[in-house]
Amino acid sequence: MKKIVLVSMVKNEADIIESFVRHSLTYADELIVADHQSSDATWDILQKLRAEGLPLTLHRLYRVELAHREVMNRLTREAITEHGAELVLPFDADEFLVNDENNLSCRQVLETLDPENLYCLRWRVYEPLLPDQDRDRFLLSRSCKREQDFHGAQKTIVGADGYQNGRPYELVQGAHFGKYLDDGSSVPMIVVPFLHTAHFHWRSSDQYETKIATSWLNNVSKYTVHTVTASYLKGGFDSLMHHESAARESIMEHAAEKFNLSSYVKEQELRYTSTERADVQANVMAAAERIAEQLAETKVLLRQKIVTMILVWSGQEEASWRRTLRCVCDQTYPYLEIFVLGTSNEQPPYLKELKEREERAGRTVTWIPAAEASRDASDGSWAQQLEERSHGDYVQWLLPDEVITPDKVQHMVAFLEMQDQNFGAAFASGREEQAGRWQAGEYFHLSEPILANVPENFRKHFLKTGHYPIGGLSAGLFRRHILSAVRWLEPCFLDGRPMLFVMWQELLRAMQSSAQRGFVAVLRGSFCEVPQDVTPDDFLWWQLQWANMLQAEREPSDTAQTGWKIFRALGGDIRQQEAVLKQSSLYPAYLQLLDLARTYEQC
Repeated sequence: MKKIVLVSMVKNEADIIESFVRHSLTYADELIVADHQSSDATWDILQKLRAEGLPLTLHRLYRVELAHREVMNRLTREAITEHGAELVLPFDADEFLVNDENNLSCRQVLETLDPENLYCLRWRVYEPLLPDQDRDRFLLSRSCKREQDFHGAQKTIVGADGYQNGRPYELVQGAHFGKYLDDGSSVPMIVVPFLHTAHFHWRSSDQYETKIATSWLNNVSKYTVHTVTASYLKGGFDSLMHHESAARESIMEHAAEKFNLSSYVKEQELRYTSTERADVQANVMAAAERIAEQLAETKVLLRQKIVTMILVWSGQEEASWRRTLRCVCDQTYPYLEIFVLGTSNEQPPYLKELKEREERAGRTVTWIPAAEASRDASDGSWAQQLEERSHGDYVQWLLPDEVITPDKVQHMVAFLEMQDQNFGAAFASGREEQAGRWQAGEYFHLSEPILANVPENFRKHFLKTGHYPIGGLSAGLFRRHILSAVRWLEPCFLDGRPMLFVMWQELLRAMQSSAQRGFVAVLRGSFCEVPQDVTPDDFLWWQLQWANMLQAEREPSDTAQTGWKIFRALGGDIRQQEAVLKQSSLYPAYLQLLDLARTYEQC
């Protein structure tokens, strides 16, 4: 059997995305879907479908502009090179593959295609007959109508051998055609028998108005107001701008006929699709806000501020190390210098590949193993090497198992560069549902874009609650002089193991005592991922750090007193899991600290 992969770029398709995914998996082995900054429930539904165990690879796009051609070609290459696809179907979420001519399934027809060729799929426009009824039902089971004739446009099916090994070409104009890269001529296509694409471009007036408004804004951000590409959107956008409805009862250009697709497709039960109408104003405002934000980020990019990214290699599992490398390589901010700090002297895997890839992008990669740092640095420390060899205006740390989103550095540099106030650092508020079983981290629910306060107040808050920010050290972006003041956190490692709680406390103290004393900001949103499963050893290591910091707090201290009470209360809750915690060698020391907490509370 051939490996068949469907790739798609989607935006604000909450009304249809579940129908699209479930139907496509009746003939495709896998789906690769890139979400283009949806502001409705599209991304949540995709995540729920993946959580079911469906073969669904998800990406988020961080570019505002409507880069359909670039994204679809990248996804096609990914399907072939990383997923082993022999046939790739580049579809939009409103396109459904069907066969209403005979009893052959879509899969059976696709199996007959030669991976050497580029294929042409006939295209037909469909619409729900009753757009405001049964919105939570499988789309192809609802009553519909369709154009009597096939449309002049078409879709493509890409044969992997021809795309990868033949004369180089790329998909263009919404993946409707292929163009050779050498002379721009069209790639010959073979018509696929029996199958056609049922295109549900219009599904309701609210859905169509949302598509017009947001797609036109994204389109203009790539081209200009004067563009041939997707220019049909402009008329509807102008109507909305003049407080007129852009809704249409139909977009069919030719006479329509009633048609029942349900007898030609497999029925699908939907779990996550609601009857809720699209909120046109909310979606338009979300798109406009993101475009305005990117304008500010573009201004900052012109300043070419360097960010020093420090990745710590401690010999941890290869899978987590690879995730960390991927998040570094995927950063949208271009002015990075990367230091791989080895608390273990063994060179990490993929380091050579990382160097080659990043140096092609103009980013340097430097490997600093612990033994070599001690031998070469003027004071015998890797902190001195970082001080002498790094040039960043800002510093981003990534400890083992920490992962950040591709837009994290870009957002935070823009924030720190564009403020009227002096901020020494910023970190993300995180997401509440990211909490692990024990080590939840600190989540800030913000009603405004940021929460700003002096560093000492944050230090006391973390000490009192026992939580540093969700995402650990990776949550923050720090000005360089802060790291210099704490010797690049070298004293905050014990036998190569990072003491996160100590790191945050020392960083906040340095900001508070700095000659450039300023504020710390918490940005609304989440730019970090944290492991869901926290081991007993990890949990107890965190608890021991917290207790040691409480012990070191000067007396009398209301902060310390409150912290000890919370520490003991948490200890009472988790003693019920004593059998699990005993697996850690740190458990006896933890019990001693619980006894110490009782003493402090009595005092």
